[in-house]
Amino acid sequence: MAKPTAPHDGVTVVIPAHNAAAQLEKMLPAWGLLLGKQNRPVQIIVVNDGSTDGTAAVLEKLAPRVPHLHVLTHDTHRGFGTCLRTALAETTHPLFMYAGLDNQYTPGDIRPMLERIELRDEIFGKQPDLISGFRAGRPRPTLVKWVSGAWKLFWRVFAGLPIVDSPPWYGWGEWWYKTRAGWVFGVPLADVNSAFKLYRTAFLKRVPIQSDGDFVHVELVAKATFLTSIMDEIPLTPKNPPEPLPPLGPVSADRSRVFSDPKFAFDMPATVKPPEAGDAVAPPDAPAAEANAEGLASPGSPVPAS
Repeated sequence: MAKPTAPHDGVTVVIPAHNAAAQLEKMLPAWGLLLGKQNRPVQIIVVNDGSTDGTAAVLEKLAPRVPHLHVLTHDTHRGFGTCLRTALAETTHPLFMYAGLDNQYTPGDIRPMLERIELRDEIFGKQPDLISGFRAGRPRPTLVKWVSGAWKLFWRVFAGLPIVDSPPWYGWGEWWYKTRAGWVFGVPLADVNSAFKLYRTAFLKRVPIQSDGDFVHVELVAKATFLTSIMDEIPLTPKNPPEPLPPLGPVSADRSRVFSDPKFAFDMPATVKPPEAGDAVAPPDAPAAEANAEGLASPGSPVPAS
């Protein structure tokens, strides 16, 4: 990767919040302080996703203390993907970061991600469209250790492949979810469900977000993979002891929608087909034609100023 020469791009940090008053009171001032020290234009968008607790009151209290804060509100709970669509319509900067409010993420981890996304690939000459942060894992079960070690040793002996570190372990449920995402959607990330990702805004405004809920993490990475976008994955600050992973919301409906009808571009509006050579063209109305010829305004047209 070659170092960038252009000025630092502005970044919008989007924080979806549903019944998250306590988390916002703790994390939002930290985000404001951190982004205030960045040598770049910044914007913080909190999407209050139909909260029924004190989220609205906390946001109103914090608004004077957090610079560049913009609050958007959903009347009902609509999901993580819908929050991203809502925020994307309001963003004003070339970089678009989204961050969950659980304890898995540290605001300071945005610094290496901002540095990485501005590097230009030396082979392709392009900058990444996506940088994803992966969370620290939990201790691997003994069975997983033995099977993984034997598999890597097999490929080392028979194919000469190097032995690389195993991806983080998040439990059997996350492993199966990630495995299916890799098989079906070609997702290459170790932690596809990380809610701490940095995108280029131009990429997100090119590709429709079809998922309403938590499947949006898989959807966007899968589309970036299909479109041969450059992406990278970097480790986030580990938590000691590791925090329990938050449960995923329903994904079945969004997964079926994206699988059956994936959209990689927005539908273009229908346009009037211009007449082709040989098409019959109706003659103009005779009185109107005569009025126009005499310099008079036809009915319904503006009167020229004298």
